[in-house]
Amino acid sequence: MRKILLNIAVAVTTMSLGSLSTFAQSGNSTGVNSQSLCTADFAFTIDNYGMVTFRPVSTDPNLFYNWEFGDGGTSGIMEPNHLFTNGSYKVCLNVFDGNQCNDYICKTVNVSTLSNPCTPIFTTIQSLAQNNSYTFSLYNNCAANAWSYAWSFGDGTSQAGVSPTHTFTTAGTYTVCATAYDSLGNTFTWCDNVFVPVILGVNENNVSKVSLFPNPAKDNITIDNLSGNESIQLSTVEGRVVNQMMNGDAQKITMDINEFPSGVYIMTINGSKGTVQEKVMINK
Repeated sequence: MRKILLNIAVAVTTMSLGSLSTFAQSGNSTGVNSQSLCTADFAFTIDNYGMVTFRPVSTDPNLFYNWEFGDGGTSGIMEPNHLFTNGSYKVCLNVFDGNQCNDYICKTVNVSTLSNPCTPIFTTIQSLAQNNSYTFSLYNNCAANAWSYAWSFGDGTSQAGVSPTHTFTTAGTYTVCATAYDSLGNTFTWCDNVFVPVILGVNENNVSKVSLFPNPAKDNITIDNLSGNESIQLSTVEGRVVNQMMNGDAQKITMDINEFPSGVYIMTINGSKGTVQEKVMINK
């Protein structure tokens, strides 16, 4: 759930932008249902900053979601957020499960924003090199115009700066807020939720030097330096297993990932020498 707090003060004057969100379901759509429980229909909300939250009608955890936002952006999660500039966009959703479910729909999303140019809207990037390390980058950076930024990460810690990096030590959902302020007392605050999956690590008894490549990957990923008789699982960051296999006595195997949408996944390898987990980025 996104929270937006605005408090604009000049001398003793306070202004409010009023209602911060609108709900939209209408739009031009095309699509054919293959099953009653497999539909690509969706609704969306638009706030005054051009951030659109999409919610599909079908929310089965066994389904895959492939979003195209009409501006070159894509997503593979169930309920994505996407920041637009003013304009009209054809947003399309493909819902599928790899079997009989495969549905497709497009809707027109019209965006007209009231955003102040210094509202600290930010994007979140998870590091593949370090466990649960996140970098936050501003869409609207007014530091050159004497604006400063303060961040709170929802875990009791805070930091100043334009693009901070923060490492979470416990899995969970955190409300991260960025506040922009200037010398006149004007302030803008933007908050967003960050989901932190289970902290990844390697069993201390594991001496295998397993390697995954390429990473990021598109169609296939190779797992090398296996010891033999390992169980290999690929799962979403929420913990849903999407592919699994055994390597037998092979020291190198290849996993097909062509059908999975772009995003961050977890590769778990269990064997007699212990367990190793690695983050895998699928990038179509």
